[in-house]
Amino acid sequence: MKVLVKDRSISTSQGIFRNGDEVELPDAEVKKIMVMKPSAFEILKAETKPKAAKKTTAKKKRARNKDGTLKADDPSTPENEAWEDG
Repeated sequence: MKVLVKDRSISTSQGIFRNGDEVELPDAEVKKIMVMKPSAFEILKAETKPKAAKKTTAKKKRARNKDGTLKADDPSTPENEAWEDG
């Protein structure tokens, strides 16, 4: 968690920091210090990185005959009848 030190100085697991320092500390440590000194830190908003768009692929579904069995492809045609259009 990224915090801004508001206290004159504060000792953490990562060293001693002074007023105005921006520090990245574990969430549990920040919460523990805030219980003892509520005004020690100002919690800064985390810089969010834009998430990459998920790649979605259309799942092909096998074509079936009227009786429910899988439909075979007719090799004499250019399209593949064994798959349904999605």
